Amino acid sequence: MKSRTSGIISQNIKNLRLLNNMTQEELSGLLELDTQYYSQLERGERNFTIEKIIRLCQILHVGIEDIIPVENSPAPDTTAQIARIDQMIRSLSSSQLSLLEKFITEVLAYTR
Repeated sequence: MKSRTSGIISQNIKNLRLLNNMTQEELSGLLELDTQYYSQLERGERNFTIEKIIRLCQILHVGIEDIIPVENSPAPDTTAQIARIDQMIRSLSSSQLSLLEKFITEVLAYTR
């Protein structure tokens, strides 16, 4: 069963593909994916990897927030948010920290 968020991501990608007048075949080719597999991704039967989402941002010239839904709530208390993140980070191993740093660096490049 697909989650609500993965369904929204799939629908956002489909909408962006159509706005760019691209076929599934064209976009799957640019992503180096089999068309049938890409079709399953777009229907929400499979999940896009973060690497493929970043590649989609490059291809479609959009920010990651155009694909992944961001909660539109009032501005959070950033002090409390930073404290929670700091607490999570302190429990990570060095390899997990390296992975987190890479992830943050890659995702921030595609946010506005």
